[in-house]
Amino acid sequence: MKEVTVVYQDGMMDMVEPNALQSLIETDEIVKFQRIDGWVYPGIDPVRRFSRSGYQGPERRTMYQ
Repeated sequence: MKEVTVVYQDGMMDMVEPNALQSLIETDEIVKFQRIDGWVYPGIDPVRRFSRSGYQGPERRTMYQ
């Protein structure tokens, strides 16, 4: 997978794997990260959130045959 450019709270830039990005957002370790269309600022710009606790509602993505 293509790495994502991030800027940490101390101003340092880095390239991280996409699967590490969510953890960095949740722990507030980064100020911004770069998407194809520009920089994204977590807490300001919309960012997809993934709950690790698991969804408890009905499964709506199931494909019925």
